[in-house]
Amino acid sequence: MCTRPLLAALLFLCPIALSAEAAERIYCASSDPVVDLSLESGFSSKDQEKLVHFRGMAGVKDKAAPSGFRRFQISSSMLRQYWIDDRDLRFSIHAFAPEREPLFRVTMSMITDKSSATRFKGRYDLKVEKLKMGSTVGAETIIAHEGAIFCDIKR
Repeated sequence: MCTRPLLAALLFLCPIALSAEAAERIYCASSDPVVDLSLESGFSSKDQEKLVHFRGMAGVKDKAAPSGFRRFQISSSMLRQYWIDDRDLRFSIHAFAPEREPLFRVTMSMITDKSSATRFKGRYDLKVEKLKMGSTVGAETIIAHEGAIFCDIKR
């Protein structure tokens, strides 16, 4: 019957429909003597400010780092702030260890500028803090570090 032409038409149109809904993915990475970091985030292609997902892995290699931050998974629940426009890309995350009764906090902020059509270059600021007993307000900084970070846009 007419199933072959219909199937061919649907197969032809599927990539078009999927690309209209697809997210732009941004990959960020950094590796230096203090930190290994790999992030992936996805933004809606219809609304570039709408974050679809945010995830990654990080590890603080400094000997003063608590064991919970030597290697940890980054999730969207850790994301405190993000910004993307045609010129710059920014993320800020907070993570706590141990999760149930936090004794330590990692704060990482990334600030980049566009260096080409699909690449951002910039820096990250890392702070590892020991929290005061029973509070997330006061803290003693045990590690502070700044390093280079690179991000690529995949469409």
